[in-house]
Amino acid sequence: MKNIFTDFKRHDLGRNFYERNWDGTTQKTFLTRPLWGVGSTGPYGHDGRSITLDEVILRHGGEAQISRNAFAALAENQADDLIQFLNSLVLFPPDDTASTLDPGDPTKPGFPQAGHGSIKLGALFNDPTDPE
Repeated sequence: MKNIFTDFKRHDLGRNFYERNWDGTTQKTFLTRPLWGVGSTGPYGHDGRSITLDEVILRHGGEAQISRNAFAALAENQADDLIQFLNSLVLFPPDDTASTLDPGDPTKPGFPQAGHGSIKLGALFNDPTDPE
């Protein structure tokens, strides 16, 4: 898969992300979620407490403190460029949605139930064997 932007590891993101578990312990580490689709998935953070991408980035601490500080130190236009890039990481861009859906074949038995409207995953994962 290309451009998923994650390491699939658990990290301590600092006190602003900690949560109390039902048994009174504190959850301090969280799985790094893919940035693939982050432009269409707000609010942000595992708990949804950050409304904007700027907020969730600046909320980071712990193992992400250095990256958080680097973002905070960016010039306004650089920070805007980064946020614009993140917002471009959408799961289904509106102009591509129709082209990634299987319209089905009304001449085949079982139409529209069999495959109609299903997503052609090869198109999403850059599968060279996908006829699309």
